[in-house]
Order: sequence, then structure tokens, then C-alpha cells
Amino acid sequence: MEVILGRSSSNAIAIRSEKASRQHARIWSTPDGWQIEDLGSRNGTVVGGQKIDAPVVLRDGDWIEIAGFSIQFVHHLASAEGPADSPQPAGATEDQLTLAMDAVSITDRRSESGYLHGGAVFGKDGSQQDRLVRGDEASAVLLQLAFTLAGADSASKAIELVLDRMSETIRCRSVGAYLLEADPGRKSAHAAVDPSKMRLVATRQAADAPLGSTSYRRPADAAIASVIAPGGQAILARNVAGDRDLATENSRGEIDAVSMILAPVRGRDGQLLGMLHLLTTDADAVLSAADLEFVLAVAEILAESLRNLRDRGKLDRSLRRSQRQIETLKQQLGGKTAIVGNSDAIKDVIRNVSLAGPTEATVLIRGESGVGKELVASAIHQASARSAGPLVCMNCAALSPSLLESELFGHEKGAFTGATERKRGKFEMADGGTLMLDEIGEMDLEIQAKFLRVLEGHPFERVGGQTPIKVDVRVVAATNRDLQSMVGEGKFRQDLFYRLHVVEIFVPPLRERGSDVLLLAKHFLNEFNQQMGRRIETISDRACQKLLDYQWPGNIRELRNVIERAVVLNSGSTIEAEHLLLTPAAVGGLGGSRAATSRDPVEMSLADLERAHIQRVLRHTDGNKSRAASILGIERSTLDRKLKRFAKSTA
Repeated sequence: MEVILGRSSSNAIAIRSEKASRQHARIWSTPDGWQIEDLGSRNGTVVGGQKIDAPVVLRDGDWIEIAGFSIQFVHHLASAEGPADSPQPAGATEDQLTLAMDAVSITDRRSESGYLHGGAVFGKDGSQQDRLVRGDEASAVLLQLAFTLAGADSASKAIELVLDRMSETIRCRSVGAYLLEADPGRKSAHAAVDPSKMRLVATRQAADAPLGSTSYRRPADAAIASVIAPGGQAILARNVAGDRDLATENSRGEIDAVSMILAPVRGRDGQLLGMLHLLTTDADAVLSAADLEFVLAVAEILAESLRNLRDRGKLDRSLRRSQRQIETLKQQLGGKTAIVGNSDAIKDVIRNVSLAGPTEATVLIRGESGVGKELVASAIHQASARSAGPLVCMNCAALSPSLLESELFGHEKGAFTGATERKRGKFEMADGGTLMLDEIGEMDLEIQAKFLRVLEGHPFERVGGQTPIKVDVRVVAATNRDLQSMVGEGKFRQDLFYRLHVVEIFVPPLRERGSDVLLLAKHFLNEFNQQMGRRIETISDRACQKLLDYQWPGNIRELRNVIERAVVLNSGSTIEAEHLLLTPAAVGGLGGSRAATSRDPVEMSLADLERAHIQRVLRHTDGNKSRAASILGIERSTLDRKLKRFAKSTA
């Protein structure tokens, strides 16, 4: 009876170490007892602390040492001393020593490279003689590769660069790079991968390969599966010849591989991206543990490059989508910010916008309610260098003085009842852009003083706050009131008026713009056709004449509402005169006045006529009392008193 010890899996006792020969030593029974002999191994066999060069008779209790492993010879198990404190063989990892199912040819496994994480593996004595890549150039090659990959613009380009560097640095028969195919069926990015999903994308082969061995050979699926499995490590295998668990046949049906390295390409998060494969067939070119370190470092650098390219691709796609959305929004916004009209009056407005827009000057826009003052402010913003910044609009007449201050300057938590959290004001929101304040004439005198200081460049504090806040904001103000008259009446600060009145743009009422009414009507018709999916193509001649004859007390806002109503209630392809529901309201203030229509009853007292007219104006302004008071040419407080009187008389 005999027992063979060594690295071959066919041995009775398999020693998993690259320091062990395939058939290292033999133990057999003789009439004189059990003997042991070394079978010409590379590193020798030690018995009882002495290296043997001839057969030796084993005595009970002798310790046999092979490639750093120890085994005790005993006649009875009861007399065994237990495990010996033998050193771990060089190059062997804990996983390698304990995984009994590993192929014997696999001599090393690693999950990360010492080049990138410290502790690169060299020979037992620190030498580098067993390496195919020289230590003095490995670090330089890795550094150069990292810089080169930073300029790669695609995954294929990055892989080509990696294979070029590896084939130039390590003397091997072939190098292959694999990428993981997209698999919609995978439940998780870290789930197990079918080896067939690893797609070969590029190869490099030695120019001096002998006949019949030049074609690249894929590693065995069993080897691939062990490397790409969750938690799988890179492997180094030596004496691979004939091992079908690691390599595949060449064109002559032979497995002539001598050594190979298989390294997974994983991202920092452990996600599998691909795999690198190196193979040697020359007995004088055997890959070592140090070469495994180098290849694993290359795999980590490639993984980082692929991740960056993937992220860059996502950003590029996102940027292109955003650019398309921006272009679409610009086209849509262009229709909403375009000033439509060919009349001389509106041409003056457009010219003034083009002159004032590119400057930083404060602009005061004057005009009746509904003429499009906010549209002009938007055009000024778009024509300025601040067009990429925010345009914040606010109506000063819609809020009480206390709320107006909070809206403009913001407030701190607890500044007043209901202030449950800090709030940024309109000035802060418009930082770097334009703040458009409509109905500026309705601003309280106390707030006017604080507003003036901000216009002059001074910092401000939120309501209830003490921290100075400085913003970069261009102010465009709008009003339908005569601010100069209000200054004379003491209702508007003179210094604020002069600060706002740097550039004044007057927007004419629609009744003074002639045929612009028809241009605007067709503009709104196209807008509502698109919004509602209608196909109303024309406005009849009678309808056009009706539009031209009307005085438009509500200006462009009223025209827009009239066209919208005509589109909603129209099932045909033409807007007729009967589709235009015109409800004129008398106009005061800047617009002058209009008499009651013929539809008003003659037998009506002046008080009833006043009441009916005020109610009609309130309906026209959607209940906005400040705008209604402006149209009527009276103070807001006067309108409130009249409404209270009407309510008492009704009661």
C-alpha cells in the first residue's frame, strides 16, 4: 500500500500550495515498517526537522513537513498530538486553505490589489524574481493607465487601452476582456450571474504564438462562475494543463495552458461589470501572485473608468433631455413673452424694451389694467443679462401692508402669529434675476421707505430677524395710477418715485392700437386651439369688425377672455360675430370714461346706476377691489364704503 502526497487532485493527500509539486512525496508500507521518500520535489520534504534525500523509515510520532504544511505519522490516533502550529504557506489565503472544493491548480485568490490598497505580495524573501511584470515598472504603468483612461470617451476605448497596457507589460499568450450583458431578469445588481452573460468584447494575443494556438480561448464556465459569483475573488491558477475546470481546448483539442489569471471587474459598490482573463502556454512564462496583484489593480482602475463613463453617459443623456425641454419651453415661453402688434404705439414699446432691457436701469411701466404690463416686464427680463435668473412677479394690491412686508422681505419663525417657519421673501427669491412689482402705487408708505433702501443697495432684514441680507435684484415696477399726482397728495414718497422713474415705458390701451386687436385675436386663437385641441381656422369679417368697433375697457385681458370663450363654445371652424360676448364696463382713471350702454334701463336712479356699474366692474376684475377702484377712479377706501352702504340698503 502506498500514499502519494502533492498538489495533484488525484493524490491520496492533496496539498493546496503552489510550493508543493504535483507529486511531492510517497509513503508506502515495507516489511521493515512505513517509509517516506521525496519524489524530486522543488522544495523538498522534511521529516523530524531534517530534509530527506533518500527513503526514511517513519517512527511513531514523526512530523512530516511539505510546502509549509505539517502532518504527523502515528500508529494509533489516540497517540496523536493534535494540530501542529505550522506557518501558513506563502501565497496561500485563508479561503484557499479551507475551501476543499477548489481546483488544485488554483494557487491564489484575492479580492483587492495591494498596489491600490497597500501590502502588495512579493516573494517570501521580498524578491520579485517570479513576476512576469517587473516591480519597478508596475506602479508607473498603473499610474499612466489611470491618466489615459481618464480621457477615454467610451467603454470600448477604455477596454482597448487596458488590453494594450497588459499585453505590453505581461508576457502571456492571450488576454481577453469581458463585459456583463444587460439582463432585465436579474432581480438585483448583486444577484448571481449566468457565465453565458459574460460577453467577450476584446482580445490581445502574442505575435509569436505557435501554429494552432493563436485563437483566443475562453476560460471554462466553472472558473468564470467562481469568479463572478457574489463575493467571488480573482484567481491565479498554475499547472493548468489538462484541467477542464479551468481552461478550454485549443484547435488541436488540447488544453495546453500553463497558467492563467481570471479577475472580476467590480465597481466600488461590488456591482459586477465584467472580467479580465490572462493565459500563458509557455513553461518559462508562469504567472505569479505578484502578477495577480497587478491584474487586479488594472481591473479596479478599469471598473472606476467604466463607472465614470456610465455616469457621464447618464449625465449626457440627462443634459440632452434638459436641453430639449429648455428649447421646447423657450418656444412656448416665446409665445407668451412676445409682444404682438404692428401699431406705432406698440412699436415704441418694443423699441424702449430693446434699449432698456440690456441695462441694469430700474424701469417703471405705466398703463391701464389689462394692457400687458407684466408681459412687458417679462420681455425686459428676457432681453437682459439676467435672463437665466429668476423672474419673480408680485401684485402689491393683493395684500395688506403687514402681509406685503412679509412677502417682500420674508420673515423668521415666530415673527408673528402664524409664522410657524422661516420664509424667504420675494427679494431673496429673485436674487440674481428680476423682481416685477405690479400695482406699486398701492404700497404702504412705511413699506415704501424700506423698499427704497433695498433699491439703493442697502441690506435688509426679514420680519422678526436681525441678520442683514443683501441681494442682487433688478426691479421693474408697474402701475395704472398717476404716481406723480400721488406724490403731490402725499400718498407716494417722492424719493421713491424718482428712484423708480429712471426709465418709464407707457403701454397704450388696446383701443388706441387699431388693427392690433385682430393680430392679438388670431394669436390667442392659435394658443387656445393648441391648448384645447380645436381646429378653428378663421375669424369671420363680421366678427373682425365687431372686435374693431369695441372699445375694450378691459384691454388685452378682456380680449383674451372673449376669444377663449368663443373657442370653448364653438363647434365649427370659424369664429362668428355671435360667438363674441362683449360686456363693456365704464372705464375711469387713465382710460377716461364711457357712457352706459343702450341695454341699461332708462328708468333707473343715479344711485342704482352707480351700484349696477360698480358690481359690473367688480365682476370684470374678478372681485379685485383695488383694480376695480382704479378703473372707477376712486380710492379703495371709498369703494369699501360704497359697498358697505349697498349691503345695508339691501338688508
